[in-house]
Amino acid sequence: MKELISTAVPLNDSQLDKPQTDKHHGVKLPVMAKDSYYLSRLAQQLKQIKDKESEDYTSRFDRYQKQLKHSQDRVQSRIASLPTIHLNEDLPVSQQADRLIKAIQDHQVIIVAGETGSGKTTQLPKIAMLAGRGVTGQIGHTQPRRLAARSVANRIAEELGETLGQTVSFKVRFTEQGSSDSIVKLMTDGILLAEMAHDKFLSRYDTIIIDEAHERSLNIDFIMGYLKRLLPKRPDLKVIITSATLDTARFSQYFSSVDGKTKQATPAPVFVVEGRSYPVEVRYRPLTEEIVTGSDDDSFDDVEDNLPRAITAAVEECYQDAASKGHADQADILIFAATEAQIHDLADILNQYAPRHTQILPLFARQSFAEQQQIFHPTGGRRIIIATNVAETALTVPNIRYVIDLGFARMSRYDYRSRVQRLPIEAISQAAANQRKGRCGRIAAGVCIRLYSEEDFTSRPEFTEPEILRTNLASVILQMANLGLGEVENFDFIQPPDNRLVNDGRKLLEELGAIATKKPENSLSTSNDSDKGKGKGQSKRHPNQLTKVGQMMAKMPIDPRLARMLIAGEQYGCLKELLVIVSGLSVQDPRERPSDKQTQADQKHALFRQADSDFLFYLSLWQAIHGALFQSSGFKSSGFKSDGFKSSDLDRQKNETLDDEAAPIAQSPYENDKLTNSQRKSFAKKHFLSSPRLREWQQTHSQLLQMVDGLKLTINQEPASYVPIHRALLTGLLSFIAQKVNDVDKSGKLIKAKRGEYVTARQHKAKIFPASTLFKQNPLWVMAFEVVETSQVFMRTAAKIEPEWILAMAGDLLKYHYFEPHWSAKTGHVKAYAQISLFGLIVVHKQLMNYERVNLSESREIFLRDALVLGNLNAPSTGDGKKGKLPPFLQHNIDKVADVSLIEDKLRRRDLLVDEEQLYDFYAKRVPEHIASRKVFEDWRKEVEKTEPQFLFFSDKDVLNEQAPATQAFPETWQLGNLKLPLSYIFDPTSDDDGVTIKVPLVALPQVDAVELLWGIAGWRYQLVLQLLKTLPKDIRRQIVPVPDTAKQIFDTLEKNHHGGLLRQLCQALNQRGVRGANNQFVEPKDFNPSEVETYLQPQIALVDDKNRLIEKGRDIDALKLRHQVTTSQAVASGKGVHSEFPEHFNFMQNRHSAGVMIKQFSALVADGQPSYSDKKAVSIQQFTDVSVALNKHRQGLLALIGNELGAKARQLTSQIDKNFKLAFAPLGELDRLKDLLIHATLDATFEKFVAEFDHEKFTAGIHDKELVIAINQLPLTLDEFNQAKAVVLANFLSVGQSVLAQLKSVYEQWQQVRQKLLLLDRDIFEESIEDIEDQLDDLSLSDFVYRMSYQDWQQYPRYLQALLVRLDRLEHNLDADLDAVYQLDKHMERLSVKGNDETIMPYRWLVEEFRIQLFAQPMKTRVPVSDKRLEKLWDELNS
Repeated sequence: MKELISTAVPLNDSQLDKPQTDKHHGVKLPVMAKDSYYLSRLAQQLKQIKDKESEDYTSRFDRYQKQLKHSQDRVQSRIASLPTIHLNEDLPVSQQADRLIKAIQDHQVIIVAGETGSGKTTQLPKIAMLAGRGVTGQIGHTQPRRLAARSVANRIAEELGETLGQTVSFKVRFTEQGSSDSIVKLMTDGILLAEMAHDKFLSRYDTIIIDEAHERSLNIDFIMGYLKRLLPKRPDLKVIITSATLDTARFSQYFSSVDGKTKQATPAPVFVVEGRSYPVEVRYRPLTEEIVTGSDDDSFDDVEDNLPRAITAAVEECYQDAASKGHADQADILIFAATEAQIHDLADILNQYAPRHTQILPLFARQSFAEQQQIFHPTGGRRIIIATNVAETALTVPNIRYVIDLGFARMSRYDYRSRVQRLPIEAISQAAANQRKGRCGRIAAGVCIRLYSEEDFTSRPEFTEPEILRTNLASVILQMANLGLGEVENFDFIQPPDNRLVNDGRKLLEELGAIATKKPENSLSTSNDSDKGKGKGQSKRHPNQLTKVGQMMAKMPIDPRLARMLIAGEQYGCLKELLVIVSGLSVQDPRERPSDKQTQADQKHALFRQADSDFLFYLSLWQAIHGALFQSSGFKSSGFKSDGFKSSDLDRQKNETLDDEAAPIAQSPYENDKLTNSQRKSFAKKHFLSSPRLREWQQTHSQLLQMVDGLKLTINQEPASYVPIHRALLTGLLSFIAQKVNDVDKSGKLIKAKRGEYVTARQHKAKIFPASTLFKQNPLWVMAFEVVETSQVFMRTAAKIEPEWILAMAGDLLKYHYFEPHWSAKTGHVKAYAQISLFGLIVVHKQLMNYERVNLSESREIFLRDALVLGNLNAPSTGDGKKGKLPPFLQHNIDKVADVSLIEDKLRRRDLLVDEEQLYDFYAKRVPEHIASRKVFEDWRKEVEKTEPQFLFFSDKDVLNEQAPATQAFPETWQLGNLKLPLSYIFDPTSDDDGVTIKVPLVALPQVDAVELLWGIAGWRYQLVLQLLKTLPKDIRRQIVPVPDTAKQIFDTLEKNHHGGLLRQLCQALNQRGVRGANNQFVEPKDFNPSEVETYLQPQIALVDDKNRLIEKGRDIDALKLRHQVTTSQAVASGKGVHSEFPEHFNFMQNRHSAGVMIKQFSALVADGQPSYSDKKAVSIQQFTDVSVALNKHRQGLLALIGNELGAKARQLTSQIDKNFKLAFAPLGELDRLKDLLIHATLDATFEKFVAEFDHEKFTAGIHDKELVIAINQLPLTLDEFNQAKAVVLANFLSVGQSVLAQLKSVYEQWQQVRQKLLLLDRDIFEESIEDIEDQLDDLSLSDFVYRMSYQDWQQYPRYLQALLVRLDRLEHNLDADLDAVYQLDKHMERLSVKGNDETIMPYRWLVEEFRIQLFAQPMKTRVPVSDKRLEKLWDELNS
């Protein structure tokens, strides 16, 4: 052994005068690897000193000798501590020990590929010691898992006959046993990776063994790449790469050594350890006939369905095989499952169906040490171990004779597009399958049962895909930047990662603020002027250059996102809380949900929940176990024994709100005292928590606490509220925010398919994990610690956030999309809306921003066009709330442009005003380029106008292309009868407002003369005449060709006073020229079709209210009147008081203003309700703008006043109502009502027959409607006229009353006869005829017709009812003819149902009644000729 050690190359300088030698052998001793570089530096410095006698040389030499001796003494001590090494000769690797020893001594890197069971994991460290390794540094032996590192360390120590911690030590996360004096150090590859950060040359090691390299984890690939760089700088360092299944050619080429002279590359030597201890038989028992690649396949459902049957059959087969070979009691089985959940499912199945006295044991990575020891130290009896792929490599489970391989494992796959960590279950590679097979055949011949086909096996990839090709690379990039290893793309990985994954990792670090990044061009931040002069090279930053935050993150051996949270925790004053949460997130979730107790588990876990956040669960649970974080804050419960939460405390927890920033997070309602170990285990069991994971959480917290202390981060002494805690967490989770999808339709109904759906960053969809406290809340914005795809894409560990936090933290990551830039007269700046998004999620949909900072040139153009050219500069409001005046130049320019525009609209041309570009150029030439806001402009203008007051004033040549023509034929107002209405002109054929618009107050609408309106504007009248002539029928147009000439001749002869209307004057002019229509008839107004003339020639009415607010626009005056008839027929004013006699001060016509227009209003004496002549009636004076309504109301009021004077005359008349009359009227009302009806009808008839017309010329002047003039002259409008009318009516009242009495009696008696005949008809047979008769009776309004219509109209009622009786007499024998007649009436009845109350169609309404007589009672005569054609013609005339 010592001879081997003497061959080790010494690292001290052989040229120094006094070398240290071994006094026993006389050979130079090596130094410790960690001292080599320091000693060589000292030796170089000594050589450079010429004066060997100087004091400086002496002191340096003494220091050198002291350090050299100390280092050599340590080497000597390590040599002395080497134990006696015995290799296990039964293992295949031991049989090649001599070859391997020589290879280790001769080569810097060797590759050992040995089959599973060859013993390489335990024997290679001993072979390395035999090769002289481990004396100048430790032999570092890495394992991919903590469980394997601990297990292998124990086995090697046992084989050396020592306790763990002497020659052999191990170090895993949270646990270390042994010291730096140990020779062999077992550790996880993660530990070695962490050591690189502070020991870049790995100087504490002289040999490194990378075991299970075939797993190609991210750590292993990075370590091998790092070692390849390091080896030339550490020629003393030996590297052994080993695994059972290895792509030897790839590894050999990767670690090629280049000869310094020939420059030829020599591949690293490969040693293959053939064979295993015992043969293994492979049996295939496929679950399905198809090849299944993973859980995404449809056939995977068949695998899960068939698994229970297949696993019990495979176990039974193993036991039968053992029995047949004579070792039934030695038949331990190792079953490889895909997930921990599947382990528990299989355990449940085997506990039910497996043979008795068989232990069923689970094995997975996060078990406690005691649970693992049950497996590695069996106590006897048959065992079935169900494991994940943790038992696939390195671990040797004792006594395994049978392996059952399901062929699947859960793989971690990172989707760089969505940043979702997918965890699909996939088929394992051939190498992994062989590793599983190798778990048996170590103590005797073994059997491996694969639950898939041989064809499936051969179709699988040879090796497992390296983790570097399927994971996020942020940690690697961060560590490489910290170690100064350059860019990932240039790093010599054994298999380079996908550039897309590299870019994604770099982007994540940029998001976290760990590496420098360029600001986006659309960021609001603007570069300083001082930066503009820098050259290109000066402004560039290394893409992987660490920021201060990144340097701190690199010192934290945790996920970069978690590291960022801790740094933010100090910034937001919540580091103490963040340490608890981050440590909890670093380990596996401690919550357990046994399949048979899921409900109980959920109830217990709910005790620690807090509103709006899953992260706060960790704080609640931590305080329940380890006591309150802050002794003087939060709230305390009355104590925790075994009863858990008190309800009042829970209520207070649940009532914590997100909005209350000052409120501290509720502490655990448990007692603040820390639980003892035994209490903690009991607590964990009761609350369905994993004790090992809780312990791991505590250890992680301790490590992080030491780490932040080393980084000198300040821990808060006061509790933090919800907001700072979650803002700190958000710094690491900006890529994991999500916005709720709108899950309701327009009607507010829930869309079940979108319930709880969110859009994550980069526009992917996910849902909140069902176990989350937010699952039912579904807040608008959330962040999640991870987005994982299993059966669906879920967000796990989520919390409610506010979008304002994102804006504050994302900084340059935010994308700004500007839209709708516009001039804001209110602020005096050009504004634009910004849509702010982060990774495709719209954080702010519409935020108003100052656009000048974004785009000054575009802002200036908008300012010139909108503020100046369009005149929207709008000075700020003055103190009284009114708008300030525009600057004189702008008011002048606006007026100038408006004048020219008005002339263009009147003349209907667009060539007078210069275009907007010329007006823009006027300002652009004068206003400096830096001006884009009102304040800056006003400051500049005031200075300019001191010397040039007219500098910005338009002249005529600035706005006109030619001299403006005269526009006298286009007035500003229009005199329509007594109305003087304002006009406005627009020339825009595409607009509904094209032409002239007349502003008409709504109350004045009834006074607008439709006939007068047709004359149009004088300036366009010739065009109107021309187009009206073109609407004549063809046979008339032939007689007036050429039409333009005829139009000119007629136009010159039109009467200027518009007497008779335009159409009548045109007819008169044509008839005088001998023009005739069809059948040599004169031309009539109905031959014209005014609706066919161009729209601009038909004046538009703009109805406004009293405050000039627009109500409606339209060109059809009659339609407007009809739509607003209810409103315009209402009184616009009422006089004070009521009158029982005609008032002396009554004034029929008055003037009033509405919306700036002088209009006429007409007074009427209005009676209250229907006349009742039993008591005296009073009237009030009310004003109307519709003269027809006023006259109708006034007539009723006059009759009421005259009725007050009847006295005995009324009683005398009503006393003549006999019994038959009463009975006939009885269904319609009482006797008093009949008396009132008779008196009113008599008054109305008497007034109609005997009151002579009056002379009211002063009221009728200017009214062209002859019927209206007659109506005005029929009514008394003064006291004298009323007295005359009253005397006449009273004198003739009784005489007229006799005839009225007889007529009314006839009406009601005939009505009763009609009713009796209707009752005798069978409704099933005569239904349509009966319904038509009932409709007719309803239209006749027999209960109150004398109030509704004039005496002239209702006189015909006896004829109409007589016709009904004739119809009913004939109906039974004339049903078909009756129905035909009903069908002829249908369209007319439909019209009346819509417009039956319109006074303008009353002629049509009574003609329909005459038509009924002709259809149903032909022996009777009609008053006038009537037919369906005549009705159609009348309808068209009344609605034209």
